Amino acid sequence: MKQSDIITVGMVAVIGTLIAFFLTNALLDNPDNAQKTIKTIAPLSGTLVQPDAEVFNADALNPTVEVRAGDCLDSDQNGILDNAELVACGKAIPEEKNADEKESEKKQTEKKSEEEN
Repeated sequence: MKQSDIITVGMVAVIGTLIAFFLTNALLDNPDNAQKTIKTIAPLSGTLVQPDAEVFNADALNPTVEVRAGDCLDSDQNGILDNAELVACGKAIPEEKNADEKESEKKQTEKKSEEEN
């Protein structure tokens, strides 16, 4: 490569870099001039309001979870009224065994009575 070619390539690179620099400055805004808007919140007050006694149970282990549903009592205190608890408070009827279960129980009792005799 001749010396004049090297100088030409260098000049093209310098001119291209200067053009790119000025174009990016023209297209992009200066970050120092950027403005941001921020939401502000209302100041917190120092007063506390007593919670509603119907929602907040102060006697419970976890006062935010109520374990009663109407007049029913959650005897195992798991927060869910199972069928036995619903039957105890009159909200559900006891489940009757289906015919297959009745027959199998009848057969088992017959076998036991035969074994005893």
